[in-house]
Amino acid sequence: MADVQFYNFIMNILIIGLGSIGQRHLRNILKLYPSAKIYAYSRKFKTPFLNNANQALNLSLKNKYKINYIHNLKNLIKLNLNAALVCSPSSLHINESILLLKQNINIFVEKPLGSNEKNLKVLEKLIKNKNRITMIGFQLIFCPIIKKIKKIISNKSLGDLKYLSIHHGEHIKNFHKYENYKNLYAAKKKLGGGVILTQIHELDYMLHLLEDFKIKKTISLNSKISNLNIDVEDTLNSIFLFTNKKTELICNLHLNYYEQPGKRLINLVFENGRVLADLNSKKITYEKNDKKKTERFPYNRNDLFMSEIKYFLNHVKRNKKINNSMSLFNGIKTLKLALKLKKLK
Repeated sequence: MADVQFYNFIMNILIIGLGSIGQRHLRNILKLYPSAKIYAYSRKFKTPFLNNANQALNLSLKNKYKINYIHNLKNLIKLNLNAALVCSPSSLHINESILLLKQNINIFVEKPLGSNEKNLKVLEKLIKNKNRITMIGFQLIFCPIIKKIKKIISNKSLGDLKYLSIHHGEHIKNFHKYENYKNLYAAKKKLGGGVILTQIHELDYMLHLLEDFKIKKTISLNSKISNLNIDVEDTLNSIFLFTNKKTELICNLHLNYYEQPGKRLINLVFENGRVLADLNSKKITYEKNDKKKTERFPYNRNDLFMSEIKYFLNHVKRNKKINNSMSLFNGIKTLKLALKLKKLK
């Protein structure tokens, strides 16, 4: 249930792109702020009305949510916006963010921040010079499993971390059951697709978990090795050597677009034990001194999206800047690493 203090605060929100993620944010915003005035900008209007399970329903988005559609992203000052959400294809994110920041609008941008480095320096300069609130959409930072792993690494309850393995395999045809995978932005190079950018969450939480380390060396391969009808890479395998003043560790990262059933695992080897996190089963298994213990985390997927949009809008409401670790500065850092991995073949 939404916090009571939110209800009496009127929000004017613009959502750019009403695909599955745009509609999810729309639903969550209206749970937090039932009286919010929603503006939307959409180029194709091809995504049907969806529910939280991404099931298509025969309903009208405009009528259900009383959406006010706009026809361009210029002269937005007249809308008196509190914030805008960029939920369009990845290839459009940077330029749309620039347009919004130039108009002094607080922005939330879905991952990834972009699909190349064109105009990235322009955006970075605007973020520094404009006194606006920005946030990148990496909802797994709010995942209780990621939070727990972060705590274990930080408090050294199992000693120093020595090895980290991250595996995320999921078949692209299961992303959106209501449409053919070949039409997804994730399947198209021109829209910023490919497994590296689409599954960039793993890169982001890797950097988050190891924020006290720096990458000293990277060995990486990516390629399209499946029979999928896509023009982007469907496989990434990377090895990173991380280092800080006291220790070194190895991280192995694997991503793919074709694994069935899907698997999303984080394996951590410490000096005095091991931790295996399963993000699909929502559990962590701890192993120490030949003893094994399992902890379960009963959250649902939408809880993470709700937490992140609530966090963003709470900062907007209070006119409080978001820390660089979650702002668009973090989006820039993670995108640069993703683009580097795309170049390593």
